[in-house]
Amino acid sequence: MTDGTSRRTIALVDDHVLIVDGLAQWLETNAPDFDVVAVSGSWTGLVEHESFPPDVVIMARQMDSTPTLRRRVRECKDAGAAVVVMSTDGSREAETETLAAGADAFVPKSRPAEAVLDAVKRVLGDTEAAASGPSPRVASPIDEPDDWQKRVLRLYSAGQSTVDIALIEGVRFEKIRTALKAIRASYDQQGRRADTRDELLRRAAEDGYLTDPDAR
Repeated sequence: MTDGTSRRTIALVDDHVLIVDGLAQWLETNAPDFDVVAVSGSWTGLVEHESFPPDVVIMARQMDSTPTLRRRVRECKDAGAAVVVMSTDGSREAETETLAAGADAFVPKSRPAEAVLDAVKRVLGDTEAAASGPSPRVASPIDEPDDWQKRVLRLYSAGQSTVDIALIEGVRFEKIRTALKAIRASYDQQGRRADTRDELLRRAAEDGYLTDPDAR
């Protein structure tokens, strides 16, 4: 185990307690260079915790009955903590607003826990911790969506839900989710964000995937 003198500290705050509890457990298992010193479901609970300020605060972008994001970020920064913000809204606009509020990093909640840990390492400039982290995934060849996946995209762009598409296509709901996830992963490999519905459909439109070949 890493010597305690070199371990960095993390605090998590989100009024969705199950989210921060799950992330805290993942970090305790997968981030041996870090200590999770506080997990709070309220802003007041975090700032009044005996371990505040930690090296990094991971906070939700939107919380009920709390100061504004800008004020929360400023309070952390003034105390000497870096700030990583998690957001259910993964849009470019949300990211821009979050960074403009002073946050050091922005991570959509749709991203895996590894992305949060990577952000923590980046804001700390902790090259040793980054080197000891999980090995980077080897990118697989980027594939164009097949004809069926393109049909799913067209139905999705027409306003059909994933459940509706499954009923139309006569397949299980999970197959639709898997198809959309695979397309998003392909765009991610290309460095083209497609985390939200709007971003995915924008990318698909840019590539001409939303045009029905039978309608030409």
